[in-house]
Amino acid sequence: MAVSCLRATAAGCNGVRGYTRATVASDLTGFTDLAPDPSEVTLEPTKPLAAAPGAANTRQTALRVVKLALCIGRDANRRVDTMLARQNLTRLVAGRRNFTEGAIGCLGSELPNRGNLCFFTGTPINGPDANAIVDAEAAVRLFPQYDGAFIGVFLDEARHVLVVATDSLGMQPLYVRHADDELILVSETKALPGEPDLAAWGAFISIGHPIGARSLMHGLARVPAGSLLTYDLVRRRLDIRPYWQWPEPSDAWRDFDFLSALEHDIRAYAAYGDPGTVLLSGGFDSRLLLFLLKRADVPADALIIAHEDEHDDADGRLAQAIAKVASVRVRKAYPPSDFFSSQAYLDYLAASDAGFPSLDLFIAKVASQIDAKAVWDGLAPGFVFMPLHQPEGGFDAYLRQEIRGSESAIWMAAGILFQPDAVAAMREGFANDLQKELGRLPRDMYGLARFVIENRSRNRPAMNPLKVYANCVNAFTPGLSKNFMAHAATIPFQEKQGGRFYRRLFDRLDGCGLSVPFVSGGDLLPGHRFSLSYYRECLRAKQKRYRSRYPTLFPGRRVVPPKRSSYLGEHLFENDDGWLNPSVRERLKTPETGNQLAWKLLFHWKAWQWLHSGRLKEVLLSNARN
Repeated sequence: MAVSCLRATAAGCNGVRGYTRATVASDLTGFTDLAPDPSEVTLEPTKPLAAAPGAANTRQTALRVVKLALCIGRDANRRVDTMLARQNLTRLVAGRRNFTEGAIGCLGSELPNRGNLCFFTGTPINGPDANAIVDAEAAVRLFPQYDGAFIGVFLDEARHVLVVATDSLGMQPLYVRHADDELILVSETKALPGEPDLAAWGAFISIGHPIGARSLMHGLARVPAGSLLTYDLVRRRLDIRPYWQWPEPSDAWRDFDFLSALEHDIRAYAAYGDPGTVLLSGGFDSRLLLFLLKRADVPADALIIAHEDEHDDADGRLAQAIAKVASVRVRKAYPPSDFFSSQAYLDYLAASDAGFPSLDLFIAKVASQIDAKAVWDGLAPGFVFMPLHQPEGGFDAYLRQEIRGSESAIWMAAGILFQPDAVAAMREGFANDLQKELGRLPRDMYGLARFVIENRSRNRPAMNPLKVYANCVNAFTPGLSKNFMAHAATIPFQEKQGGRFYRRLFDRLDGCGLSVPFVSGGDLLPGHRFSLSYYRECLRAKQKRYRSRYPTLFPGRRVVPPKRSSYLGEHLFENDDGWLNPSVRERLKTPETGNQLAWKLLFHWKAWQWLHSGRLKEVLLSNARN
């Protein structure tokens, strides 16, 4: 049986102040001062970093850590300890470096007490020898040369300058709060208590994730992608400037060797010393990684998670079939039917910052089944080679099909849950943010692809490998490289539609990769143009739909509905936060008779609040047992 890589602890989650009403900021050019109250938490390093950086990768000699927390301002030492404890789900070693103006801490390693300080979160690849980063000027010059998902941090002790770099697409999580003479940087939002950002929650309801720089916490923003942050510790002056720009539309993609570029990244990740495990599904991206790993002679195995609620587990079945074709050792895991009532789901909520809808979604089950030191995730190919969430017709079609309007069921549920002024602030805040995002992008398919990558990919799919799995394993994400993206981002929509571009790549890489059909975005797609297995899967899917629609015609083949989460219940009305409609309890009555969308939205709202006040497991586990 697999052991979950998430072993959540409750340490460091007490002593948090209550919430008060706040107005929605129209933008995030300045950050509201919502500093955390100091708590009485002490850090007790009890476990070394599970997946240490490999010495074989001689070009990455800098320290790698799992999470970071930085505070410039009052009571910095204790506040950094608190922020680290809130992020420490897996009892990692904690380190802290104090300096005159503040403190910086990390999980996964101790920190030197003197001299310059240089470290990374994430997994940098393809960069210069980190020994060459000797001062702030070198950090500014060399950090942008790295690829992969990473945050680079350099503290120049002599010059009293801090340099922080985000990766080119900003996939590695980093959040900032800057107000007056204070600066806070954290890897996760749960490092801080805070109030909900209603504009971001409007995006959560409309599209499933925040957009732009917002997080779900008021005053806490994502650090921009592809940027260098420099902070003068003496003058308390912050400067953020970009070092990478999104490519303009061109034909650069036509002659570019995408397979070699991905293989180059794979070899760079493999140098960290572990062949890893491919998170294999029936989709295109993980299959492409599987065959690229085979070509690069990296002996990775595969993990498949049963997905019985989609096409009768066609996803898992096709993954097993292609693993057999590739002669790869595979393990198939079967999460329990009551997963969304389990401790493992609460672990996932905590690890993901409860930052996007996850209740009853398959992807939430994956982390609990990982038993490896490193995982391969097809994040980048998944968003550049396939136009998911990008309907034909550009932004106009996207706005009609992907964004839930005020008359949608989810907004009707929000109207039941929240007070009218809160609902209005959510809608207006999201509408304003959306217009700002649309205003900076061309209204064509290139602009739409960029919007989806910069917002959805960054705030949803990327959170699994880079925020959740990274608690205890190395997350390898080939394709997050500047040269690769400079070409992949220019591939036209029509070349990617229906898996066309993927099939071209497989024709060049290994035609055997097309011998088994695909499942992508919930749709069954053929591999080769003619495929008996594809039609067999389509027939099987039809049969399941008929069994669901006419159960009396198929005795003995009853479709078992997923179990309702025991976390949905009356306890969700505890500790009224002032945002909920006073009549909501009466309107929903009980979980059995209430509006299911409203119950789910209420769950995510309260789970986020309880997580950021350190009470998530205390509240939900005790009530689930009752």
